[in-house]
Amino acid sequence: MSRFDMRHRRHAWVVILAAGATLAGCDKTNTVTQTPSGAVTTTTIAPSADASAVIGKIDASLAAAASAVQSSAAASQALTKVGDAIEDGAITAQIKTALLTASDVKGLHIDVDTKAGVVTLLGTVPDAISRSHAEQIAHDTHGVKSVENRLAVQAPA
Repeated sequence: MSRFDMRHRRHAWVVILAAGATLAGCDKTNTVTQTPSGAVTTTTIAPSADASAVIGKIDASLAAAASAVQSSAAASQALTKVGDAIEDGAITAQIKTALLTASDVKGLHIDVDTKAGVVTLLGTVPDAISRSHAEQIAHDTHGVKSVENRLAVQAPA
């Protein structure tokens, strides 16, 4: 069990115990009023001073728990962004390596950019076959969602 889960359980127990103490610490007042049609009894239940103090502690505990949940969510989002950036970097490196080792593709003239699994190929290649092969290499790489092929075919000299 993580520290985060243990902290939530501790807060839950504090709330449960405090709720029990609050219910036990209420002041009950009965007021009898005479009316022309007879006596009317009104019962008022209000928290005692001790119960009010406990309610204040419960509020503070709940605020701390809410803050912990928000902090945890923010940390989780930051870690997800870092993980995505690392994954995109790995995809770019795999594609660039494959392009540099392909004999029919001039990988030094191709820039590879990856964002959220979407690969963009920029640069120039000698012919349409090289352009198509570069795109296929990118498509075949694990983690690639799609490829934007912006490679230009070099004009014949």
